[in-house]
Formats: sequence, C-alpha cells, structure tokens
Amino acid sequence: MLADLLFSLGIVAPLFLLLFLGYGLKRSGFISEAFSANGNKLMFYIGLPAIIFFSIYRADLREVFDPDFVLAMIGITVTTALAIWLIATLFIKDKAVRGAFVLCSFRGNQAFLGIPLMMNLAGDAGLMRATMVITFVLPFANIISILVMVFNGDKRKKISPWGVGLAILKNPIIIATLAGLGMTFLGVRLPSVPYTSLAYVAQMATPLALLCIGASMRFHGFDKKFGRALTASLVKVLALPLAFAATGYLLGFRGYDLAAMAIMGGVPTAIVSYAQVVEMGGDGYVANTIVVMSTLLSTFTLTLIIYATRVLG
Repeated sequence: MLADLLFSLGIVAPLFLLLFLGYGLKRSGFISEAFSANGNKLMFYIGLPAIIFFSIYRADLREVFDPDFVLAMIGITVTTALAIWLIATLFIKDKAVRGAFVLCSFRGNQAFLGIPLMMNLAGDAGLMRATMVITFVLPFANIISILVMVFNGDKRKKISPWGVGLAILKNPIIIATLAGLGMTFLGVRLPSVPYTSLAYVAQMATPLALLCIGASMRFHGFDKKFGRALTASLVKVLALPLAFAATGYLLGFRGYDLAAMAIMGGVPTAIVSYAQVVEMGGDGYVANTIVVMSTLLSTFTLTLIIYATRVLG
C-alpha cells in the first residue's frame, strides 16, 4: 500500500508543483494575463496535437489492436459522456458553466497520466492497452467534447449540421489523430529533423499547460460555481472509474483489461480541457477549478484503484 501511495504521489505531485509555480509567477508579476492566454492557445492548437500525433505515430497498431477492448471502451466512454450531458442539461441552466462541467467531467488525462500509470502497473501489456485508448477511444471523446462546446459555448453561432461537422474536422486534435493514423497505416516515416522538432514541441506541451493553468487559478469562494466544479471533480475521479470497472466486469473483462478500464476512466480531468473550454467560449473558472481539484483528488482515488487492482489480481 505504501509503495502504491508513493507511486501515485510521484506522478501527481510534480504536476502540482508546476501549477503553483505558475500561480506564484503570476502573483509576482513575472507572468502576465496575455502570456497565459497565448500559452493556452499555443497548447490547444500546437502542443496537444503534437502529443496525440506522436502517441499514434510511435505505436505498432497492428500488434496492439484488440477489437473487443476498443469497442467496449468506446461504448462506455460515449455512454457516460452522454449521460453526464443529459443530467447537466436538466440541472445547470448557464450554458457556459454547463459546457465546462460536462466536458471536464468525462474528458480524462489519459495521455499524460494514463500511459505512465499503466506502464508502471503492467509494463508492455499496460502500454499496449493505454495506446489503444489514446488511438481509438480518445477521438470519440474529442468529438463529444467539441459537440458539447458547440452547443454550450458562449461563442457559438447559429448551429447547422454542416457547422458542427466543420467544427469537428477543423479541430486540431482530430486533425492530429487522422494524420497519425494515416501515416501509421500507410507506413510513412518522418525524416529525423522534423521528427525531432515535433518531439520537442510535444515535450513542451505539458509544462506549458500547467504553468498557464496555475497562472489562471482563481478562487471565488464557495459559491455555486465552486459547487459545480466540486461535483464535476467527484464525478470524474469517483463515479467514472466505478462505472468503467463495473461495466467492464459485467462484459466479462478481467486482468489487465479491467485494470486499464478503471485507471483510464479514473484519471483526472485532461489539462487541455481548460484551454478547449476557454477557446470555445465556456466558463474558464469552472474548468480551471475542475482540473486542479480532480488532479488533487486523484492522488487518493488512483492510489485506491491501483491498490485494488493488485489485491484483486
């Protein structure tokens, strides 16, 4: 138990140190509002797409693909996301808050936390399952994220099927996913110079995102928005891993497959969710608070998930 606790703390604590570094730099005047805003835009349009592209490009998809596992994860992801959206529509009237609540409740940090967690738990077997989630499941989560913000963001215009489809096709994450899949299946390999340059961009994304989120951190007190953020955080780190694990168990998955479902469902809110919410007209304070709180809470919940998977074999 102590080893599992130290492992989870070792994964999450560095993230929080960078968050608070960004907060301190902003408070001291070293980071400006303009830097934070431009950093979020850079991460959304350049940094995260580079990470997604590399995760797909470097994987041997023919070797790791398991159709039963992939279809189950897609089904659980889509079902839970739509359920959260439906429930939030009934109880949250402010569309900007609703968009942030829904997106941040189901959009997990599989790329930054899911992969190292699964590798530590199961080595190459864990990496294979994490890669399948990043490659085949994450695009569906991204499409739902775009739809949520198209229908709930303050910047939305008159909605048409063509407009929704165009928003999905123009999304940099979807473009990066399609590019990675296309190059992988066609066997196209990047020359060393652009490959190395893109690798540098991908490595830059996480620390830049954390610094900008830290610089944007605000605490408005225990008001209704804070309550919404707390509820969404609990949904992300408690309700979702239970839903993923229970559904996977009922579908007959065991071993590393079931562990991957629980962990990939229980990782905290994706850092990029904040940038996506702000860029598409959602409530940045709610999104920011959910990212920070879910990451903090996941220190304990992921420890329990890892401990349970080891105890239960």
